[in-house]
Amino acid sequence: MLTGILKLIASGIEFFLGIPFVGGVFILSSGWGALLFMLLFYIAILILSIYFGHAKWGAITGIAVSILAFIPFLGMVLHWIAFFVLLIDGIQNVKYAKAEN
Repeated sequence: MLTGILKLIASGIEFFLGIPFVGGVFILSSGWGALLFMLLFYIAILILSIYFGHAKWGAITGIAVSILAFIPFLGMVLHWIAFFVLLIDGIQNVKYAKAEN
């Protein structure tokens, strides 16, 4: 359940970062710190996903996006892709956790 919730939170953040102009201004105003934070956040999610035996593809996608998102326009599209991937992965993790209980 924890990994699912974290992936859904990450999905919401990716949605914000993918908003044209707004996300870019936020990332630039943070001195690229937002991307570094997200990279570390995705590494933590990946470690938890491995530990709990859940799907890793959402976290791996997030790591790749965090590394490549500094490229204008490509970064925006990658944030959109990460939003959908993490949303699907997070929902599946939550459903899996509820089915176990």
